[in-house]
Amino acid sequence: MPLILKPINITKFDKLTPVIDLNKPAVTYGAETWTMTKKEEQAALIFERKMFRRIYGPKYEDGEWKSRTNRELEKLSKGENIVKWIKGQRISWLGHLERMEEDRMTKKIFTQELERTRRRGRHRKG
Repeated sequence: MPLILKPINITKFDKLTPVIDLNKPAVTYGAETWTMTKKEEQAALIFERKMFRRIYGPKYEDGEWKSRTNRELEKLSKGENIVKWIKGQRISWLGHLERMEEDRMTKKIFTQELERTRRRGRHRKG
């Protein structure tokens, strides 16, 4: 983690803004087209919480330092998280696809009907 996030004289908001602005596009590049499994969603949430814990640091409570809990981090981020943001980007991409001209390749692939379906059951070796 860069030293710029360490100084005490910088407010939490000032620390948080560049991290989100710089990391979110890098981490979620192409997220509009992803199909995320629950495991991948959990990995993204873990990454985000790790960044927030580093920024907000531990808290001093009852005479000892404690790491912030997931609920505290969620409260600090006002319920917004990276998975919700990715899902919003996917909905935005869907709207973009719907507005595309019909002759665009991306639109053709999106609206294409499948000619046949897979056979039922387990795949048999040739």
